[in-house]
Amino acid sequence: MISVRQADLSVIKQQKDAGGMIRAHEAGTGPSYYSRVRAAVGEALRSAESRGLKSLLLPVVDSKRQDINPDMLAKIMVSEVRRHLTVSSGLTEVNFLLEDAAEVQAFANIINRTKIVCLGDSITYGYPDGPQFSWVAVLTKATGREFINRGVNGETTGQMLDRFAQDVLPEQPAYLILLGGANDGWQGVPLDEVQSNITQITEQALANGICPLLGLPTPLNIDQLLVHFAGTRQEAIAYEHRLNDIRSWVSQFAAQRGLLTLDFYTPLLSTDHMVGDANLLLDGGHPTHLGYRLLGEALVKQLTGKLHWSGY
Repeated sequence: MISVRQADLSVIKQQKDAGGMIRAHEAGTGPSYYSRVRAAVGEALRSAESRGLKSLLLPVVDSKRQDINPDMLAKIMVSEVRRHLTVSSGLTEVNFLLEDAAEVQAFANIINRTKIVCLGDSITYGYPDGPQFSWVAVLTKATGREFINRGVNGETTGQMLDRFAQDVLPEQPAYLILLGGANDGWQGVPLDEVQSNITQITEQALANGICPLLGLPTPLNIDQLLVHFAGTRQEAIAYEHRLNDIRSWVSQFAAQRGLLTLDFYTPLLSTDHMVGDANLLLDGGHPTHLGYRLLGEALVKQLTGKLHWSGY
């Protein structure tokens, strides 16, 4: 649970070594302002968890300076708390304390967000039969939460980055599920471009008060793929290798940045875990209706206890 309340912090201000206290002015307001604020919040959260705490009061002091934007401060700090709680093994509750009513409202606006935008390609959209058959629809029905489908058939991560401001930001979500890479691998987009695209989407999400969750791309079945698409086995194997490289990097990047990964890969594997299950794939790449349902059910389990809201 994440919450905020107004409080008199005058006593806390006098304690120079008060644990968990965030002094907004110490971050300055230059180019490194937001990264310093985020780092300070992250350190406070890690410190609390190392001490075995389940809940944390997080005073934010000296935040009323004219050059500090309370809305931006709230976006940075709340998204950092949400990020930490998705991967936390102990800390479950964070309560921000601020002196100014306007600042409290700015934090409440971000904390009270409830939407989850799902940004992706055809595997998010629900190809070929549409969003009503997608894993997004399964999640919505199973949880009662508002998962918004922003999958577009055939898109690369670069195209997802291009429409982030249009398709994600207006929804003001609490979380973003990003599942991309299948079409980058198909089109032979260089890995460093994919890395840059995903990194930029991640950074833009966090800067706008959104906690990103990174999906590991689904598996392929090469024999099935060759029946439905033109190309040689060698080309299909090269595609699979590119997709494996993307999947491996996403795992490493998420671990480095402390982000939760969502496994879209394992639920669609064959029983020997060697290839994509032909019974769950329509054409070697896109899931069947059953495949989408199994993905959604797997995600419900993976997300249980990971998403944190106001009052939950």
